[in-house]
Amino acid sequence: MSILGAKLTDVTPDQYYPVHAPLSHPLPVITGLKPKKRKLQLSVILLKNFNSGLQQISNICPSYDSLFKTPSASSLLSPKNPTFHVILRTESPLAQIAYPVSWREAFLTISAASSPKVLICGSKGMGKSTLAHYLTNSFVRRTPVNYLDTDPGQPAFSPPGMVSLHRVQEPILGPAFASRGMAEINRCHHIGNITPRDNPRYYISCIEDLLSQDTQDAPTIINTPGWAKGTGLELIISLIEIAKPNFIIILSVPGNETLAQALHPVAQDCQSHTLIIEPAINISPMVQLTAADHRTLGIMSYFHGLGYDQWDFHTHLTAWKPWVVKYSGPPSERGLLAIAIQGEELLSEDILLAVNGTIVAIVLTTRIEGYIQNTPEGVPVIVGREAPFMNPREVRCVGYALVRAVDNRNEQLLLLSPWNPSSIGDGESVVLERGRVNMPVWGLWSHKKSRALGPWLQRQ
Repeated sequence: MSILGAKLTDVTPDQYYPVHAPLSHPLPVITGLKPKKRKLQLSVILLKNFNSGLQQISNICPSYDSLFKTPSASSLLSPKNPTFHVILRTESPLAQIAYPVSWREAFLTISAASSPKVLICGSKGMGKSTLAHYLTNSFVRRTPVNYLDTDPGQPAFSPPGMVSLHRVQEPILGPAFASRGMAEINRCHHIGNITPRDNPRYYISCIEDLLSQDTQDAPTIINTPGWAKGTGLELIISLIEIAKPNFIIILSVPGNETLAQALHPVAQDCQSHTLIIEPAINISPMVQLTAADHRTLGIMSYFHGLGYDQWDFHTHLTAWKPWVVKYSGPPSERGLLAIAIQGEELLSEDILLAVNGTIVAIVLTTRIEGYIQNTPEGVPVIVGREAPFMNPREVRCVGYALVRAVDNRNEQLLLLSPWNPSSIGDGESVVLERGRVNMPVWGLWSHKKSRALGPWLQRQ
């Protein structure tokens, strides 16, 4: 059978594949395939309830309560205590992807090469992520896939504000906010913003470091942002120059070859084959999400994640028990090396005001540029750096934390994070780096206790 471009067989009969199908995205179509060299014409599948916890996201974010609701006026087949419904018939057309023939042809062309490196580009809304998932799912049955995500605004696996390299070994059967997050990550860098507009040089440096980690023993899929004009076009050209992909896939509507013409010279210089294909044909989803909605879902899904395909949306972040991290004393005795403000330096007396109640990236490093200076409260801060960003070759980002509070009396930071500190390597120290990615209001305030404003908020 096939689903979202992935072909699944009975080679591993005990293997189950979690599928997340919210109404904000085209619903997955399950198709039986004719087996090769067999007379049997039937495809038999077993569907099981799978309560991942993601369906309860509206407990925390009420504006997304329709993501997993059953479409009205539909004929359904449902199990007992269902976590899914098979839609047999519906009066209104449902969003589902129809993959163009050119996508299959592009995959056949690409798969003929050994460990091909593929860069996907195009304007916003063309379906770059959909194509990246289609190619990944098409490859992953035979080989793992190295997936380089260079879009910090709507990344496929990590929360917003990061670029990352992943080793994908199972098909992607859900939207970005339902992904396994940082579980299959090889290396990640904190961009600190949802766009590389403010720090293009640092962005390119991070991509160069991620490419240096590419094992090149498997297909590599590079997904790019939908910023394809002006500085955005220059960044795509730079990505092609440093990645030197075997294939450049340009998603474009027929008759619009502006981007292809702009990339033709660099494609020739890098000896890359250019494939121009049309976007997927799909009906608009029943639940319309904006780019800001996708970022909100990505952040909230990350913080409430429990690990592989499990989430806890019953307990609000304000009710979590925080990590207690000592920030004073010798480096060997405290829980972090220092705090850094990305992109600029603040007065030491303003540091705690700038980080309290905000999202900070957890960055592991073996050395720092600049020196450490204490704030009046005794919090160590990195100052005196030549560059306003950390050197990508000497750091790696492992996730986000929310600064719940600063306990000056006991010289401790209170942090909320799903990150597991056991991933710290020998000789690595923790730096908490403040960027410009903010916590959505649903993470700061519980709508179920509307009269109780948690920390960081006040009435006016």
